[in-house]
Amino acid sequence: MEKWVDEMVPMADKVIGQDMHIVTATRNAVDVRKWVAGKLAPHQYGDQPTGVTIHNQTNVMVISEEKQRELQEIRRRLLEAGQ
Repeated sequence: MEKWVDEMVPMADKVIGQDMHIVTATRNAVDVRKWVAGKLAPHQYGDQPTGVTIHNQTNVMVISEEKQRELQEIRRRLLEAGQ
């Protein structure tokens, strides 16, 4: 893998001014080396995190029907008091 990484810049520099089909083939070869390096050593060659982390969390509370009616009544009274 280190050998492939070391080959990338010289490969890209070597095709400057060459025909487009040679440039395209070289670009593909460099891209494959980058992809393999990123998969085999993601901490060293992989994409860096963007700094945005999303955590999804769902909380579920199970209550009895009696407790639910009690809470609904408290909510109703608070809403009426606020108006």
